[in-house]
Amino acid sequence: MSEEILYAIAFTMLPGFNERQRKNMIEHYGSALAIYNQREKKNEAFTSINLASTNLVQKNILLGPWPLKEASSELNFITKHNIQCISLKDSRYPNRLLHCEDAPTLLYVKGNENFNLPYLISIVGTRQHTVQVNRIIKELMEGLTHLNMGIISGMALGVDAIAHQTALNYKIPTWGVLAHGLDQMYPMEHRKLAIELMQNGGLITESRKESIILPYYFPKRNRIVAGISDATIVVETALKGGSMITANLAFDYNREVFAVPGKIHDSKSKGCLALIKRNKAHLYHDAENLLEALGWPLAEKNSPPKELEFTFSPEIKTVLAHIEAHGPIHRELIANELKINASKLSNLLLSLEMTGEIQLLAGNRYALR
Repeated sequence: MSEEILYAIAFTMLPGFNERQRKNMIEHYGSALAIYNQREKKNEAFTSINLASTNLVQKNILLGPWPLKEASSELNFITKHNIQCISLKDSRYPNRLLHCEDAPTLLYVKGNENFNLPYLISIVGTRQHTVQVNRIIKELMEGLTHLNMGIISGMALGVDAIAHQTALNYKIPTWGVLAHGLDQMYPMEHRKLAIELMQNGGLITESRKESIILPYYFPKRNRIVAGISDATIVVETALKGGSMITANLAFDYNREVFAVPGKIHDSKSKGCLALIKRNKAHLYHDAENLLEALGWPLAEKNSPPKELEFTFSPEIKTVLAHIEAHGPIHRELIANELKINASKLSNLLLSLEMTGEIQLLAGNRYALR
């Protein structure tokens, strides 16, 4: 298996091919190793598939030296760090994503690779969200706890982070799709969240280690978020941005798209309203409305939704009690009075924001929600 993976990694390193072409070649020849072995046919190699209009260039690339040394370095890295490398022909590959014509040749997964659950939903939205987002996502999760399902999002600040954290709170498996390799974390604030995800879900990426974080990789990552799930819910978004890219990709993949309506003059709702207006998204109202639209089982009326139970650390409880007693209070005062360094306090405050216990007011002041 390691030999198959070695050649699969090397194949993804060859220039001159897009994901559609790589997928077609894997499906035609069976594996990257089989593609490599075509080289032995020399002039007869790769005659059974039309590579592209530039097939002579592509054929020369395939017949030239493969980056096996670099691939071996990548294989050593993922082996050392217990990262799963899942190819298109692997039974663990996400079955929904497999049907997308530009599906990644390889996925690197850290954590639980059992994402072929009966039900999967992607949740996306803006980084600069309104206060209603916490309640919308909390009520959504409450209405889905009876399903054997998982939550997908992109590990970004804002709506993505709230979706992941709320799923964790409800013990729903959740996976974060990254735009970089698993040797780093962006944004840095989500290192703790990433570790928590791996306990009941995990991290997914198509990027190798030491990948440079470039703007282009984020919309490229979004096709995985859109294609890996049954439906995408857009909670809040402007007319332009990553969430709109994901929603349009999901629509193109024939996935169901839902958008939360908002105030007509609110910039954070304009994207959602545009998706509904253009008939690219259903109007999202609540979990029951979502389940009915998807034809998924409704929760039993005599079994109320699972109540959310937060388990706070002693430090978080101390910060929460201090805000309750003295809020609204500036973060620097909290740090000074409780003698907590700024970096650690930021993580504690973020946890309390995500669980909806506190809210950030103007001037970096915190108060109970």
